[in-house]
Amino acid sequence: MTLWATSIVAAAMIVASLGLLFGLKHSMWSNLDGTAGQRVADVASLVQYHPLQVRIPSNGGDADVVEVMDSAGRVLASSDDDIRPGMPSGFPHPLPAEVTEGHAATLPSLHIGDGGDFRVVGRQVRVEGRPATIVAAVSLRQAESALSSLATGLAIGAPALTALVAWTVSRTAGRTLRPVETLRRQVIDIGATDLHRRLDLPASQDEVHALAVTLNDMLARLDEASAAQRRFVADAAHELRSPLTAIRAQLEVMAAYPDPRRDPLAAASLLEDALRLNDLVEDLLALARSEDPASQRPDTVVDLDEVVLAEVRRQRRLTSTRIDARRVSAGRVRGDPEALRRVVRNLLDNARRHAVDQVQVALGVRLGLVELTVSDDGSGIPAAYRAHVFERFTRLDEARSREAGGSGLGLAIVDKVVTAHGGAVCAEEDPPPAEGGLGGARLVVRLPPAHARGGS
Repeated sequence: MTLWATSIVAAAMIVASLGLLFGLKHSMWSNLDGTAGQRVADVASLVQYHPLQVRIPSNGGDADVVEVMDSAGRVLASSDDDIRPGMPSGFPHPLPAEVTEGHAATLPSLHIGDGGDFRVVGRQVRVEGRPATIVAAVSLRQAESALSSLATGLAIGAPALTALVAWTVSRTAGRTLRPVETLRRQVIDIGATDLHRRLDLPASQDEVHALAVTLNDMLARLDEASAAQRRFVADAAHELRSPLTAIRAQLEVMAAYPDPRRDPLAAASLLEDALRLNDLVEDLLALARSEDPASQRPDTVVDLDEVVLAEVRRQRRLTSTRIDARRVSAGRVRGDPEALRRVVRNLLDNARRHAVDQVQVALGVRLGLVELTVSDDGSGIPAAYRAHVFERFTRLDEARSREAGGSGLGLAIVDKVVTAHGGAVCAEEDPPPAEGGLGGARLVVRLPPAHARGGS
């Protein structure tokens, strides 16, 4: 930041200094040229209407030397008392063409007046019928001295000003970025086990303060995610331990006390526990896949009604609970067919476990969304718990759910998959039987139709 600011200021100072010098030189040279030109015009008028005098009178101006020369370069008249008629002129002979044509020119090191560099203007005239040239010269000594002083001042002042700007920018940038360095050191000290710590907020209400607030918000989200991950690992370990403990205990009994009459029953119990363990592992894998943002999911058109009816037929083979699917109509969405099949299966599994006698399934398009509804005639979900049933390992009746094989992950998987497909899921209270419902729990999934996501 300091380097860029200093470079820009230095370049600007160089351009400005050169512009000032050349502009002032041009202005001063123009004024001197005007003075010399006016002096030549005055002498030309004097020669035209009056006889030429040996001494050209001074007009009190800034013209240092005025001479009238003949064609041989000898002086006919001069404003310098030390120059006599007939003497060779101090101007070069012949004069430069631009001078004789009436243009101003700089002639260096002339031996006229006090000597030095002069701006010279000339004009050709006739004196007593003979060709002659009027030449006026203005010394550049004062102008060159002024320009030299200005150049010296700029040569000293410009670097000093540039250095001052560099120091100011460096100090200002340093003071501005000092809180950022403080935040950086604090962030370095925060490890994976220190996510509960927060950064100190700067006193100034500026962008650095906003950055610190944003970093604290990020730390809070990371802390929350870390805590959720720890809870998930603990809950998963707890859920896995129960069937593993049961399997181990039965195997130890079978190994220590073999009994041909009891072993087949124990084997069947072991198989049941193994199946429950397998289902739990499958649920954990499905939940992990649903939460993986890097996983590539298929994006095809899915006839959700076919998926629902296929799962209804499967559930009817597993239970004696009546499943009413008469309200299932067409509904097409885009997404992963297997993930959507798992959503329907988990909803039906949940309803079947909590139903007393009947489950009702409905599918259709409502308010521009494909809506899937699964209701049961069980005890329902209290209003205070409807938002929590989609959290991992949540059970409203833990003993009955575990006995029925529930892991507390089914609805969490439903929520993750539906959200990944751009939809939403919620728990509601089903209307009573008098109003066409079942009076128990009612889970509603809403998904965008296939055409809304680029399908056909």
